This record gives sequence, C-alpha cells and structure tokens, in this order.
Amino acid sequence: MKEIILEAATGNSSILVGEGLSKRLSDLSGRVVLLVDEQVLRMHAEKFRGYDVISVSQGEHNKTLQAAEDIYRSLIALEADRSSTIVGVGGGLTTDIAGFVASTFLRGATFGFISTTLLGQVDASIGGKNGVNIDGYKNMVGVIKQPDFVWCDLSLLETLDDREYRAGFAEVIKYGAIKSRELLSFVADHMDGLLRKEIPLLEKVISECIQIKRDIVQNDERESGERRLLNYGHTAGHAIERLYQWLHGEAVSIGMVLAARVSVSKGFLKEQEALYLKSVLERCGLPVVSDCDADKVYQTIRKDKKKAGSGLHFVFLRGLGDAFTEEIDLDELNSILHDLC
Repeated sequence: MKEIILEAATGNSSILVGEGLSKRLSDLSGRVVLLVDEQVLRMHAEKFRGYDVISVSQGEHNKTLQAAEDIYRSLIALEADRSSTIVGVGGGLTTDIAGFVASTFLRGATFGFISTTLLGQVDASIGGKNGVNIDGYKNMVGVIKQPDFVWCDLSLLETLDDREYRAGFAEVIKYGAIKSRELLSFVADHMDGLLRKEIPLLEKVISECIQIKRDIVQNDERESGERRLLNYGHTAGHAIERLYQWLHGEAVSIGMVLAARVSVSKGFLKEQEALYLKSVLERCGLPVVSDCDADKVYQTIRKDKKKAGSGLHFVFLRGLGDAFTEEIDLDELNSILHDLC
C-alpha cells in the first residue's frame, strides 16, 4: 500500500493506493453514510452491510442538481448531521456528486471517497473538483474542496468491465503526454500486463499519476495556471462525449489525438510524436478517430467553461511530456477543427 498526501488551501487529502482498502470503513469514527454507485452496490453489497447507504444512479444524465437534491433529502431522512462522514463509493460520477453534496450539505460535512474505477483512481477522485452537469454540459456547477481521504482500492478493479477499464487508460496516457515521457513509455512497454490488471504494475502506474496530479494541484488548486494542463484532450473530448455515444475516457482519447494534431498544425509538435501518442492509445484499444460533425463540436466547445471571451485556454504539446497552455482564438480553432474533422 502507498500513501500520497495532498496539501491544499481547501484541505488536505490522504490518498491510499492498494488492495482491500474498503475494509478500512470500520476504522472511521462516528456516523458514516455511504453514497454508492448502484452497480458497485449490486456487486459488492456485502462490503457495505451495517452502514447507511444511498444508491447513486449512473449515467451522465443523472449527474444533475435534481439528483443532488434527492440525495440531500435522503440525508435529511437519515438524520445525518455535521458530525457525519459522507463517503462516495464508485467511479468519477459518484465521487463528483458525493463531493458536491457533502461540500454543500449543512454548509459542509466531512467526506472521503472509495474510488472503484481506473479513471476515478488516477483522475476524477483526486484534486477536490466536485460538481454536477447542466443540460449535458459537464461540471458547470460545482465547488473545489479536498476530500479528507481517497482510497484507491485495486481489488475493486477486478469487477470493472473491459471497456470501462480500458477507457481509464486515456487519463493515464494523458499524464504521460503532459508531464512524463517516461510514464508514457512505461505504459507502452507494460501494456499487456496492465491490461491483465497485474497489481504491482497498477500500483506503480496509478501512484505515479496521482503524484503528478498532486504536484499540479498543490501548485494551482483553483486552475488559474498549471492545473489547466490536466484538461489536455478534454476540450474536444467533452464535446464529443456530449454529442456521441463514447465513454469519457474514449472521448478524451479522441480529443488527445485531435489536440496533438492541432499542436502539429501550429508548428509546436513534431508529427512523429503525435503518431507515437496515437499508437499508444490504439494499443490500449482506445478509439482515436470519430465521425464528428465539426460544426456541432465547435458549437459545444463554445459553451465550455474554459472559454474566455472570444478565446479558449487550450493545451498544446511541444513534445511528449512537455505541455503548455495558450489562448487560442475561437475562430482559429473552428477553422482547424473543420480541417481535422
């Protein structure tokens, strides 16, 4: 088991990576209320017996203010109070909404996460971003508040279906693309073992991703600078996810390939580097192209929360492991998207 400490203005998080971490629920003091992904609850009900449990419906269409309101009512019915600890158990959707609810219930309750998906363990549950969607636009309402703890339980990855598991590697590969060529090469060299869910490899890769994100968040918790790098591939990815039937990681994979091609088109990145990134994503079984309607993608991007006036904070690559942000004019991005799509 490995522990990584994240220290930020909105709180400190103890992040654990290892097997069987859900057993640590019995070590928590006081009243514990679990907000559990409905699928995780079906598959692991025995792990949560004896606790107050609120089931969280899956699907991005359920990550809404209405869903949060329903959870508030359930917490009131359970007579939860400020001394209660709220624990989100599931993937990124569950931890996002659990963190949002806990941060706003009674003006703030203690909370933590048991992250059960690869995408959640390396990205969504780390860093204190908690929120819900509005009309399909991702995380338009939310808060930044660090959970007291995040437990990345590697044992629970065993029951993750193959498509969801592979989709999580998009975020792993993203960290390599923006900050660590060595991590990207390690993932490429050990792809077979990682896809077989070999625990020592997973513990190493997940811990390295968390350390990268920890360092970025500690430097820029409010996303005014360096933290924007974590959005690599997400500008087009979020639009593609909203418009088409791709999982988040799959859409981000396509978005990363598009973003790399934008970097090539502007003369920042060598084409062979973009092709290598694409090849690693392909080897993982992730999609790298989509039949996109450039107009629809562009109109969705215009509503992105990263937009600033007539421009957009866009993440470019100078090389693999060397990313930077620069504002790009929306008209220029529109022209490039039409060329690439």
